[in-house]
Amino acid sequence: MTVLENREDNPSDAATNFGSIRQLGYLVENIESAVELWMDTQFIGPWTIIKNVPLNCVYHGEPSQPIIHIALAYRGDVQIELIQQLDREPSPYLRYIERKQFCLHHTAYLCDDINAAVAKAESAGHNVVCDINMPDGGRYVYTQVDGLGEDVFIEFLEATDRMKHMFTAGIVAAENWTGDKQVAVFDFSTKR
Repeated sequence: MTVLENREDNPSDAATNFGSIRQLGYLVENIESAVELWMDTQFIGPWTIIKNVPLNCVYHGEPSQPIIHIALAYRGDVQIELIQQLDREPSPYLRYIERKQFCLHHTAYLCDDINAAVAKAESAGHNVVCDINMPDGGRYVYTQVDGLGEDVFIEFLEATDRMKHMFTAGIVAAENWTGDKQVAVFDFSTKR
């Protein structure tokens, strides 16, 4: 089994088990200073920052196109994602940013069949909050569960070939990270 294969942590609960949590997503006020803080205090790296990412969303049933910066790094086989929203478009991030509530935003599962995973989640009581298509063709879906609170999001990430490659390369890079402060930066605004 590779690090990217979903494991059934509890086979007796296979009907609702989505595998291992593969990502922790945090909202941040400033992507560069947050990356620096994570390197200095959590000893996590190396980081990749992707700026000006346009999201094509359906948020609470309405279309929206927020622009975000993200930063990615790994600890073991878990991706750490930092998110900074740049505009005031409706999104699962905006109300927290407006309240300056910069903290853990979601946990995520990596799914080979995102449609089946979301359908299974809905049958287990999840409510779809936001369905997002990425510029690279990937998709992710945020859900919430009544009773867990409105501040708890569960995300399902589509395990595209590009996503799997990114996880594999990032995990290896993290294993070999020597603590240097180099950060790879990519900007989507130059690709439009």
